[in-house]
Amino acid sequence: MTKTLIGNMAENTDLSLANATVYLDLFGRVLVSWLWIKQGLAAARGLAKKELHEADHNFYKGKLQAARYCIQWELPQIGPQADLLCRFDDVPYAMKNEWF
Repeated sequence: MTKTLIGNMAENTDLSLANATVYLDLFGRVLVSWLWIKQGLAAARGLAKKELHEADHNFYKGKLQAARYCIQWELPQIGPQADLLCRFDDVPYAMKNEWF
């Protein structure tokens, strides 16, 4: 997707930058979710330990729940964002200052 967007940016920089906030939001969701997934994997390994204090158990369970949240609530939002970006929609770009 990024490669497609960069290709369009060479043709119409202003249009591409008009949709930059959507790209930044999408990229942020992917990055944060990736970090939580890594923490979730580490938490799963921690929970596999035989002797675990209750506080550690709860800590790891919290990490797993946060990773689950990112997977089920944040990541699904990137599909529609990517589709919107790849359509090179000009609605934000077409707005005129005098229309405000």
